[in-house]
Amino acid sequence: MTSESESNPPGPVVDEHHDDSETGDNTNLESYDAEDWEQELDNAIKSNTEIRDWKTLCNQIQNDLQKQKTLPLSQINQLLILSNFATLRLKGVSRIDASLEIARQWRDRNGIWFARRVRALACHYQIFEQLPVERRGGSKNAHSLLHDESVQSPALNTTIFPELGIVRKCPISERTACRWLIKLGWRQTVIRKGVYMDGHEREDVVKYRNEVYLPAMAKFEERMVRFEGPELLRVDPVLKPGERRIKPYWHDECCFHTNDNASHAWLKPGEQLLRKKGRGRLIHVSDFINEEDGRLVLRDNNGNIIKDARKIIYPGAGASDSWWTHEDLLQQVKYAIQLHDEINGPDCQALFIFDNSSAHASLPPDALKAFDMNKSDGGKQRKQRNTVIPQNNPDVTKRGLVQAMTNPSGEPKGLTTVLEERGFSVDHMRAKCSPVCPIDNKDCCMARLLSQQDDFRDQVSMLEELIRHAGHECIFLPKFHCELNPIEMYWGWCKYRYRQIPKPNFTAAKKTAEEILDACPVMVIQRFIDRSYCFMSAYRIGLTGKAAEWAVRKQKQHRQVSQRAMMAIEAVLA
Repeated sequence: MTSESESNPPGPVVDEHHDDSETGDNTNLESYDAEDWEQELDNAIKSNTEIRDWKTLCNQIQNDLQKQKTLPLSQINQLLILSNFATLRLKGVSRIDASLEIARQWRDRNGIWFARRVRALACHYQIFEQLPVERRGGSKNAHSLLHDESVQSPALNTTIFPELGIVRKCPISERTACRWLIKLGWRQTVIRKGVYMDGHEREDVVKYRNEVYLPAMAKFEERMVRFEGPELLRVDPVLKPGERRIKPYWHDECCFHTNDNASHAWLKPGEQLLRKKGRGRLIHVSDFINEEDGRLVLRDNNGNIIKDARKIIYPGAGASDSWWTHEDLLQQVKYAIQLHDEINGPDCQALFIFDNSSAHASLPPDALKAFDMNKSDGGKQRKQRNTVIPQNNPDVTKRGLVQAMTNPSGEPKGLTTVLEERGFSVDHMRAKCSPVCPIDNKDCCMARLLSQQDDFRDQVSMLEELIRHAGHECIFLPKFHCELNPIEMYWGWCKYRYRQIPKPNFTAAKKTAEEILDACPVMVIQRFIDRSYCFMSAYRIGLTGKAAEWAVRKQKQHRQVSQRAMMAIEAVLA
């Protein structure tokens, strides 16, 4: 043994994810049963095995440590312990003191039991000149049904085991099947598609979320039914005289394809799953969900659905149904309003919540659109409805006046005439920018300047006009905030189950989609809605992005982020 190895014994290899507890050490000393090595020791002594001293064994230990790249972590730790033990023994330290010193180095506390295991390991190595047999996790040569090639295929429980005459007390679990697949060289591969552009924290989006959507929802929530606690107990709102209870309906649209399959597959390295080239026929679904009933449906006394606000169409090339349009949505909303009134009566007001898409914000045919206007009067431009000059118009004398959008001859007015009637000077200003206006400029051209006026900018969409004319409320979600729309989670719940079911043809796909859409329990939908309320609570207290997502995941309260989660975030930021 050289002096270098004596003065600088190699230190232990520590696993980064190792939990330094009494029962979880990677040295494998805990799993080395004393009865096993004592039996081996007795056999060795009976056979008069020659026992060499530690000075001779040190070189062998060092040679074994050179094979670190091929040894498991537990064996490396055992060899390092033996090397330290041999060094201490060569310095004249007794067996017990050497083992206690090693236990103190490896453990931050008194390790008498660990020291005893160190001496057992040293005794075993000195007699057999090799490490104990690894017993954790079984042996590679142990008997396993996995070694039978006829078993290495799917449908183990239902087909293969019965055919092979293998009788098990209970079928193998999914976790066991996954371990077998990994051992056979298969890996779960994510089948990815598409690219997502995130504008969640864009300035205009955050402004709408914090200044428009969240304050409006806070007022509406005061008149909504709540479901609180683990049992989701119903809590009715306390209404003021003349107030009506509000029932929110979240709307969205989703598409199912005939060839939609599971996004994960077990494949061997280098293999690729071959699927049909196209995604198949399309199933387009437009639906509403709410916290009280799950979906907007009318049921009979037996619980059977007799009226449903959901609309399903099957568009595509050669299909009888045309593509979903804004007119289709308006017709669906009309029916949904009638169904809501029939179910809840006049004392309940509906709140329809839509995502912030351009289709949902469609304006009527006579809406005010500056970019549809010509520079001068007449021409092929369409006629627009009359308007009222807004109160923030630069010319005070023009504020509140009715402005006709056609001249006395009946021709539609152009940009120049409309702006000059409002008191703007448009000399030497071009009509429109080409190809588009600069994003931060508000008066680069006539069309841009006119489009920034309140009466042109704050127009009510056809959807809002329809709903409010019927005595109900409507609000749009912030853009890029799918977490605030719980029906997105409902689609995910349905699609996950839809993809697990084989669909040989389009008829089977239609039947499967309808069955799964009806199968989601009301309690699950209530959990989805509760999660959206938690996100709103996180945004109200200033959390955004990953912080809000983390707080919602950690929260323990109903419909709001818990104080415990907030304290944890404050501790990190402090």
